Amino acid sequence: MHKPLWMLVRIAENLIPVKVFHTISTGYAGFLGALLRYRWGRPLLVSEHGIYTKERKIDLFQSQWIRDNRSIFEKDISQISYFRDLWVRFFETIGRVCYDAAEDIISLYEGNRLRQVLDGAPAQKTRNIPNGINLPRLAALRDRRGPSVPRVMCLIGRVVPIKDVKTFIRAMLTITREMPDAEGWIAGPEDEDPDYAQECHSLAESLGLGERIKFLGFQKIDDVLPKVGVLVLSSISEALPLVVLEGFAAGVPSVTTDVGSCRQLLFGLDGDDAALGAAGAVVRIADPAALAAEVLNLLSDESRWYAAQAAGIARVERYYTQEMMVGSYRELYERLRAQPDMPTGPGAKAAAAACPHHQGAR
Repeated sequence: MHKPLWMLVRIAENLIPVKVFHTISTGYAGFLGALLRYRWGRPLLVSEHGIYTKERKIDLFQSQWIRDNRSIFEKDISQISYFRDLWVRFFETIGRVCYDAAEDIISLYEGNRLRQVLDGAPAQKTRNIPNGINLPRLAALRDRRGPSVPRVMCLIGRVVPIKDVKTFIRAMLTITREMPDAEGWIAGPEDEDPDYAQECHSLAESLGLGERIKFLGFQKIDDVLPKVGVLVLSSISEALPLVVLEGFAAGVPSVTTDVGSCRQLLFGLDGDDAALGAAGAVVRIADPAALAAEVLNLLSDESRWYAAQAAGIARVERYYTQEMMVGSYRELYERLRAQPDMPTGPGAKAAAAACPHHQGAR
């Protein structure tokens, strides 16, 4: 637990000074960022794709390497054991150390920003910078689409449990009963969890879907999207799924589970974003019947499909381009780079908090 911290101290002492430090998580990497901030007096930027502390909690609750070793006084199995709780509190603490040291804290979407605040990030330091996609490249794929909507639903992603590919397969059973010519494509690598991938193949065969579901393996997204009618995301956990934005840019509506920022992507935030309309539908986790119903709603009603397509294109063009994302980070880097040096060494944290420039940086 603590041994890596001493290794990070040695690293921090020997790294060359720079103008800005940037860590893409809390945890050990974020702790190193905090050490560097206080060692060299230069600002730290934290950006998180997912929320590291939350992800480590999930890992720790599921881990087999931690022995609970409950005492006779710890009989309630609904309570977390001492050693698991110790690890959880450890990551919570170094997460707060990282947040305290940071000048700016970035998340992908509002739900994650609020989670950062809940985990100890000062709200005034936080902001959202969503993913951006290569719009010109993906928009060109619209010209490769056929004259009609393909009756193809496609899951693009790794064949692993967190993507809940089995719900996608079960949804296909309902869809093919209503729409016999429909196909389900699964485009993604199967080598990360071969046992789970085999279970998915076996499930498709057992449901009689061997001819309707195609396991394509890894594919270039540019080759797949023009042939797809609905992009499906059946995951049980996501942050801001880039594949949904890529689908929008290529002219493909989505049906997703209600995870991460999917509701925001499909329906927009308040105001002008929401006014663009729905770019598909959102359903509960692990609900193949609901997933199938929403896919059928789109594939069987071209007017609804084209309205969803238009909303997705408009939303991604207005809010989620690569240029916007890069521009936001460039502005951050330039502002942080221009800041004067801050106090270093023992007491640096308290001195930095009292510094007028630090207090007025926002």
